[in-house]
Amino acid sequence: MTDLSWLFLAIALVLALGLFRLLRARKSPRASYTRQDFLLSAEERHLYKALRQAIGEDYAIFGRIRIEDIILPRSAPGVDAAWDALEGLGETHFPFVLCKLGDLSIACAIQLIQPRAYSRKANDPGEHPLKTICAAAGLPLLKLEASPFYDRQDLRQAVSAATRREPLFITEADGRKEPTIAELEKLEL
Repeated sequence: MTDLSWLFLAIALVLALGLFRLLRARKSPRASYTRQDFLLSAEERHLYKALRQAIGEDYAIFGRIRIEDIILPRSAPGVDAAWDALEGLGETHFPFVLCKLGDLSIACAIQLIQPRAYSRKANDPGEHPLKTICAAAGLPLLKLEASPFYDRQDLRQAVSAATRREPLFITEADGRKEPTIAELEKLEL
């Protein structure tokens, strides 16, 4: 064999090896991933900073909490109209959940509403299924409109109003509502 034959044989071997690697790479494609730089969107980060300033050290703020991690429907899928409507809207997360610092019990959930979606109909208390679901579960829901500016005092008052515990009312047969105090009910007179 001549030197030229060895050269052609070496080139053919390199090309065959390259073709083999190319075919192998096509058989098992490598997955590519992209890391997100931020956990929260720009609007959510802005609200987080405002909440942090407004509530101080009273609450821990948790972001992007799945609704199903806090509230579960008691009925089977397809039976609860509010839950089905919520799934139809594609809402799966609370942007923020406030928890008491002492025991990390849930104080309230926060729903961030985009200004373009914020209308009279969206603000109507009976319209949004998340409000209905939270009310039925006994979870205070604070609805806040996304804004470039949040007043610290207004946020503090809104959180205070949302987390305030109302007395338990029992509806009597005649429609009258009576507050109950557990300790007084146990007293024998």
